[in-house]
Amino acid sequence: MRFNIVLERTGAGRFIPINYQYELSSAIYGIVDQADSEFAEFLHHQGYRANGRPFRLFSFSRMFFRGFKVLTESGRIEHYGREVRVEVSFLVDRIAEEFVKGLFMNQEIFLGDKISGTAYQVQRIESVSTPIFQQVMNYRCLSPILVRRKRPTGGEDYLSPMDKGYADLILENLLSKSLAFSVLSQGEEVGLADECPLLDMTVTGKIYKNGVTIKQLTPQQSKLIGYSYEFELSAPVELQEIGYYAGFGHLGSQGFGCVGVKGGDQ
Repeated sequence: MRFNIVLERTGAGRFIPINYQYELSSAIYGIVDQADSEFAEFLHHQGYRANGRPFRLFSFSRMFFRGFKVLTESGRIEHYGREVRVEVSFLVDRIAEEFVKGLFMNQEIFLGDKISGTAYQVQRIESVSTPIFQQVMNYRCLSPILVRRKRPTGGEDYLSPMDKGYADLILENLLSKSLAFSVLSQGEEVGLADECPLLDMTVTGKIYKNGVTIKQLTPQQSKLIGYSYEFELSAPVELQEIGYYAGFGHLGSQGFGCVGVKGGDQ
């Protein structure tokens, strides 16, 4: 399920960090925590596991501000308007939709760091209509897609869509999320098929490199690199749906990999 959440700036401040993704992710966890602390703890620290790895199975778009200015040198966004919109997407049963909507309604969110920040309140939350998933889909990034590959010598590389092996890692990640979701819905790991499905990914527009700093101004600060672009994806319908709701690539719960259907209403 996916929601279009509209917030109103209620704080007196007008400046928030350009790198707000980590704070927004923490706010989403915090809202879930108010309803079910045990579930929020599980979601944050463990998630749904497949092949021994955790997958948190949600993603969110970048924030779409009304009335704003990007101040690159100071690393701030000046939001002099009042309204901002964000799409939040969960790979969970639609039976939970009204419950989740109720969790977010009228909630207050603070976005900021040691330098500046401001408060927002959720004004309305609307369900986003479910796309008709097909074998071939066209998407556009609502937040950058991050694909990382571990080096044999340690550390990791952040891949561009033009790098060799990029689509293979997208497929591997989707299959792992499929396994994790099967644990959630069926209580055991169930794969799509005995044979690995085929996936073909073609970039159809310009590629934009996006660096995102998380845990800014803390000892744990790190910079992640993702890429925003439009693309055509040929893959099994189930994997199309998983990518749409849980995000494509890695770290969806940190604000990466959220896409909209190209030509759709998103």
